[in-house]
Amino acid sequence: MITRPLALLAAVMALTACARHHEDELAPAPVAARDTTPVRLVRDTLPPAVNGEEREYQGAFSSGYEVSWFHPCGAPRGDSMWWVTLSEDARLQRDSLLKLMPVRPRHGLAVRWRGTVSPKMPAGAGHMGQGSRYMLVTRILSIRALDDDGNGACSPFSRVGAR
Repeated sequence: MITRPLALLAAVMALTACARHHEDELAPAPVAARDTTPVRLVRDTLPPAVNGEEREYQGAFSSGYEVSWFHPCGAPRGDSMWWVTLSEDARLQRDSLLKLMPVRPRHGLAVRWRGTVSPKMPAGAGHMGQGSRYMLVTRILSIRALDDDGNGACSPFSRVGAR
């Protein structure tokens, strides 16, 4: 018998594997109605225990083979590395925005996006349990390459990006 948490974990792992399989297939993001829901940008504090609420986050994102890490701005020590899964819409947005960049980012991405976050996981999260939470990204708001030192994720974003 599979419990609900195990079924959810299996679904997240399947989505991650599916997204990795199609990572190189670039397609334009679908045009959607503009979301007018007010958002609160979390910079200096992390959300309380998660209740499924979608919020806006900013930070550094790196992805690749067995890598899908988000380092949120203002995260406290011990809770600064989250394993990311992109929804299909968010993956298409990311791929479309990456195609617009003149040079492929070498040191990761500075991102501003919306998503939901799991509670802090006592046994760890993500590849080899190295992270502290899981995050499901539902919409990319802005994306840019990190500088050569891998910095710049927490500086203010310009108006350029997905809207």
